[in-house]
Amino acid sequence: MSRNRIAVVLLSLLFLPSCAINTLKNEGLVLLVDDSYQASVFETNRDGISSPDGLLWRKGKFYLADEGGIAVRVWSKEEGMKTLCDARLGILSPEDLVIDGDGNIYFTDDDAGGVWEIEANGKARLLAGKDKGLISTEGIALSPEGNILVGDGKRHEVFSVSKSGEVSVFLGPEYGIKKPESMVFDEQGNLYIADNQQAILYLLDTKHELRRLIEQKDGFSPETIFYSQGTLYITDSDAGKLYRFTAKEGLQTIAVFSGKLKNVQGITADDRGDLYVSVQSDLKHKVGYVVKISKGATEEKSVAQN
Repeated sequence: MSRNRIAVVLLSLLFLPSCAINTLKNEGLVLLVDDSYQASVFETNRDGISSPDGLLWRKGKFYLADEGGIAVRVWSKEEGMKTLCDARLGILSPEDLVIDGDGNIYFTDDDAGGVWEIEANGKARLLAGKDKGLISTEGIALSPEGNILVGDGKRHEVFSVSKSGEVSVFLGPEYGIKKPESMVFDEQGNLYIADNQQAILYLLDTKHELRRLIEQKDGFSPETIFYSQGTLYITDSDAGKLYRFTAKEGLQTIAVFSGKLKNVQGITADDRGDLYVSVQSDLKHKVGYVVKISKGATEEKSVAQN
């Protein structure tokens, strides 16, 4: 570890009220502000991933939009890592993904554009593409009505896509959202939208009224948001932080990532409530991790040496 890195870590410690430090070999550090959590490595390049972005846990299976590997993958204890689709489908940069009640997966691609579908039977296809105005797709969410909402970073809009592939405008450019990087609904039907170009967290309520929950402060720049049991979890790739947000407590830091672990991307939670964060250490050379942030003791995997 360089002297500069040590200085940064020690400086950070001065301002963290209660920290646990997890060193992941020579890749970097995870500083846990809330010491009731522990960090461990869940997946590495050794496990069949490259540099993942979007993550999703569903019924004991872990789905990954592996941006560096240009693939969508799924992992389970019983079957290990499997590839569901890859570059042969025409995808270029898979971003975020969701899954409906029938087991169909939908994901975005900011380079190829469009909304892509992997049916429960394994068949993969482009559901709606650039020819329908989906130029650079980012965040994705399933609406309570069953439509697919997708944000477009080039069009500065949020679109609604039916499961038959019909596209309509959900939030036009007049709403002022520049880059809808990530979106998620809560149980009341409110939609949270992370705009990481303007560093704003928006809330669209059930009356279709948009307001700002958090604006840029202290370098806040939301990358991915995930909602679970009354709490919104947020990754910040610029600051290398993992936050939680509630209306009562506001924005609180859970963990700070440093070194090659700073570029945090996707986030999801399993059935127990343990969090999983994807880290793109080196997208060009396809190096990445999934870090588990859990309460209580965890068993740490070794970090692959690259």
